[in-house]
Amino acid sequence: MAIRKKILVIDDNLFWHRLLKRLFGETDFDVYTAASCEDGVRQAEKHNPDCILLDFHLEDGNAVDVCVVLKNGAERPRFPVIVVSSDPAAEIIAYAECKAVYFVLKGSHTMTELPRIVNEVLGDGGRTVLSEPGH
Repeated sequence: MAIRKKILVIDDNLFWHRLLKRLFGETDFDVYTAASCEDGVRQAEKHNPDCILLDFHLEDGNAVDVCVVLKNGAERPRFPVIVVSSDPAAEIIAYAECKAVYFVLKGSHTMTELPRIVNEVLGDGGRTVLSEPGH
């Protein structure tokens, strides 16, 4: 039996919680969710996820706020972070400030590729993986 990996979804939209639980539920992942920056940090500390899917814009802050706490003075967070957003302008900030390993535009066909992307990121040791050209 394969060891299940843990993924944390931090998003204030419950629709995305359900969608991502469904997408990852068919794979070898246990999915944990949080709806705010504060709860996301708490859940990350509690569950020690293998990867975090982090919405850029949250009601109590943004992805940068979460990543600053998760980095705890280090160059990058101790968990690989994939930033998701419906705001294409967030991509540059996601890479520069959050040190995200990937950026996914919500609503794009890439959303259905998230399990593959996460496996690629984790299989690559969490190194930076470039997003698709033009994104």
